[in-house]
Amino acid sequence: MTEGALLPAGEVLAEVDALLDRVDPRRARLNPGERLELVRLARRVRGRIDALTGVVTAEADRARASEQAAGTPLASWLGMGETVSRREAAGALRQARTLGQHPLVGEAAVAGRLGTSQARAITGVLDGLAPELDELQQERAEQVLVALAGHLDADQLAKSAGRVLKQVVPEHAHDTRERQLQREAEAAQRQRSLRFFFEGASVRFDGSLPRLAAEEWIAQLDAHAEHTRRTALERRDPLGATITSEQRRADALIALIHTSSTGRSEPEAPAPARVLVGLSYEKLAAGAAEAGLIGNGQAFSAGELRRVCCDAELIPVVLGSASQVLDVGRAARLVTPGLRDALIARDGGCTFPGCDGPVSRCEAHHVVPWWAGGATALSNLTLLCHQHHGLVEPARFSIRDQWQVRIAGDGLPEFTPPARQDPQRKPIRHRRHTRDEALVPGRAGPPEPGG
Repeated sequence: MTEGALLPAGEVLAEVDALLDRVDPRRARLNPGERLELVRLARRVRGRIDALTGVVTAEADRARASEQAAGTPLASWLGMGETVSRREAAGALRQARTLGQHPLVGEAAVAGRLGTSQARAITGVLDGLAPELDELQQERAEQVLVALAGHLDADQLAKSAGRVLKQVVPEHAHDTRERQLQREAEAAQRQRSLRFFFEGASVRFDGSLPRLAAEEWIAQLDAHAEHTRRTALERRDPLGATITSEQRRADALIALIHTSSTGRSEPEAPAPARVLVGLSYEKLAAGAAEAGLIGNGQAFSAGELRRVCCDAELIPVVLGSASQVLDVGRAARLVTPGLRDALIARDGGCTFPGCDGPVSRCEAHHVVPWWAGGATALSNLTLLCHQHHGLVEPARFSIRDQWQVRIAGDGLPEFTPPARQDPQRKPIRHRRHTRDEALVPGRAGPPEPGG
């Protein structure tokens, strides 16, 4: 056999499998440098084998090999000859299909130029960009990402969509990135879930939350965890059990549950968020991150960013041509307590038709966005729960047939359904606002009983 000649994948894997049976378990005499080199080599080989496994699995899936040879879907076939659960088999097949859709990534991973986590990050970015790029642009994006993997780790690659777009579609990079972020936000809202599994004296749970909601939850947990950590330090109890950060977060969640059920105030509740606003997206995002409203380094669509800042305390900042601060305005809440009281009196909760969300779970929504010149006034505001706030928030790019809201001539909010639900798009209202006795500030309310 000629040196360097290619061998069939099956022959190579069989030789690797046989060689592993011959590994000498005696490694006591290795020096530290040799041990580290062994770790590095083993990780590299594992990554290449993982990539080859994904590629050949994807090929078998495309050829419908399991259905022809065994009369069963590939996920079921994987579980027949291996001790893997149905969930593991489905997950392996899903990852293989993703890798199979991006041949350049698979080739680089099999060759050892990409690690497993890098390949996963790249395919995630490519899948997110796919709706915004044509076929040639997608191929170019794949080439750019594989090249970037030479000096970026998986976390950095996962955040490189904007960088890729600047190389692939430089003249439309900003708008394309905004559409992609908008799609991701809408997908996250559709995919939200929470599941519980009872296991003896414990309850395990998993699920998926939109990132903004999850970061708000994490911030609350971390605030509770920090409070209990400081309390433990102040006690200086030498017999106190050492707990992990994960256990501390679990304790924080338990504390939040107790706080909610008993109605007690939260310990050391964080102060209202304050955002420095310089109306560009970049400055608003930076201010929101500094205020703790969003995570540093995370990308959000403009719609998400506007929504998270709806009730935040905004401080207008005037900058000169050299970005020096010329003037800082007084802090003023977009929705004052008095204005929110008026909203509560008029709306009584979420105003989306059919929703019973209480006022405690509602946000003040600008019908005409504040960034577009909409006034912070009762005539331009309505209460919406988090779910329906995202549903009607106007996006810069109309990539979906969505609900719309307006304030009608009688001062009450009404909603226009999407065309897919009602081709006529006839406005409808919440049942609270369909009764004659609906209260509207400035208009006479229902007569008193017996009046």
